[in-house]
Amino acid sequence: MFEGLSHIELSGKPYPIRCDILVLEKIQDEYGSLDDFESKLMTWEPELDEEGNKIREENGDIKYRGKLPDAKALNDALYWMASEGEAVAAEEENRKPEVITREGIARKVDLTPMELASHLHDEFYRCFKSKNAKATQKE
Repeated sequence: MFEGLSHIELSGKPYPIRCDILVLEKIQDEYGSLDDFESKLMTWEPELDEEGNKIREENGDIKYRGKLPDAKALNDALYWMASEGEAVAAEEENRKPEVITREGIARKVDLTPMELASHLHDEFYRCFKSKNAKATQKE
């Protein structure tokens, strides 16, 4: 069905995580757009000049600076992705899913906000990669 579940380890326990269309729908409902949400997970942003234009290095590359991710976006993403990951894992293993609460999963986080953002952004991005190399549409 899929290329497999990703996992995130929190307090020594691996949790399956999945960002799929159901999670994307929750993100859009809460954040308005996927782009707005993604910018809240990002740990870097382009540096801007006084007029709001991106600053470029001498070689033409855009200059970036680090930033802290948004805590609410981190907690939302972790809860939604872990809940969906557990639901998919339970379905694949023909068992009842374990109940995951937003507060419960957040309390298990022993990663820095930057590390957590990186894991969650990777899973968010993975959602947009092609999962089936063979086209299912008519050529």
